[in-house]
Amino acid sequence: MRWWQWAAATVEGVLLLVLLLLWFDSLRDRAGWTNSRAAARAASGAVVVPAGFIAVLLVPLWLGLILIAVPAIAVGVMAMAS
Repeated sequence: MRWWQWAAATVEGVLLLVLLLLWFDSLRDRAGWTNSRAAARAASGAVVVPAGFIAVLLVPLWLGLILIAVPAIAVGVMAMAS
């Protein structure tokens, strides 16, 4: 594996972790939801982080960049919305 594959996979993992934490925060802010209920719901989505890391690690560079762009755009849109 080349260094750029590891770097791209790390960026993907960080972006997916940021999205997961933002989702947890929005679940926690819902009316009637406790922290434990929001954490249980967000924990089910935690599988996406290692899956995205491994996916970007194993695909070609052009496809990895597309996989990185999707959560990066989502984080950007969420940042502009708040």
